[in-house]
Amino acid sequence: MSTLFISDLDGTLLGKDGKPGRDTVRMINDLIDRGVLFTAATARSVSSHSILRELGVRIPAVNLNGVLIYDPSADKYSGSTPIDTQSAREVLDIMKAFDRMSFIYRADEEFGIHVEFEKLSNETEKQFFEARKDSDYKSFAKVDRIEISDDDRPIYFTMVDTYERLSPIHREISRIKGVRAVLYRDNYSDLFFLEVFSINATKALGMKRIKELTGADKVVAFGDNLNDMEMLQSADVGIAVRDAVSEVRDAADVVIGNSFEDGVARWLTENADSFM
Repeated sequence: MSTLFISDLDGTLLGKDGKPGRDTVRMINDLIDRGVLFTAATARSVSSHSILRELGVRIPAVNLNGVLIYDPSADKYSGSTPIDTQSAREVLDIMKAFDRMSFIYRADEEFGIHVEFEKLSNETEKQFFEARKDSDYKSFAKVDRIEISDDDRPIYFTMVDTYERLSPIHREISRIKGVRAVLYRDNYSDLFFLEVFSINATKALGMKRIKELTGADKVVAFGDNLNDMEMLQSADVGIAVRDAVSEVRDAADVVIGNSFEDGVARWLTENADSFM
């Protein structure tokens, strides 16, 4: 019997600085060297790749909440789930109606990622851009006007703002049949993320795909935030870190130590063998 262990990154495996602690790196590397199937499911895209390399992850990982599957061994994406053109245009129209544009991600035919934005609305979005502008995106650029043409492949919208500003936008976008909209608190500020992607892309579906690719019999999933909820509920064992939001703790099968105290890595070190 083999078990896939899959963990969210920010707020779950990573510390308060958005990086894996030294002990987490050591323990995860040791587990993988022993043959433990470990990977990540994250809202990040290319900014996760260096973290996965540091952890020694060898099997595919979920990026952008299930929109992309990333293969760290080959350092490339093996597939994407775009938003259909009509749904993407409806999302864009709602954002324009609220005068609040987001970052829009697109994938080219080689799964290269291009990101555009019209303006940066707050300090957190400025930090988001500065941290990613020199990463391995094909492009990350300001444009005068975001539009969606018939041959576009939009895969993701994301913005950061207050709950009060994002909540009505989230409510309107949630009515669009072809997309999934997730609103949750940012791990590193008092603001919230609003993320929009195809209804056919979720962390849970990405987890299922990796289970199939690895031939695992069971899945143990770790998370902390609302965008992890479906993944934890779909896993054979869903585990929340102690500092997870209350809804996730309540829905989890097990609650373990805090993210910033290497909770996931310590639990795996003590328990992974019993699942193998």
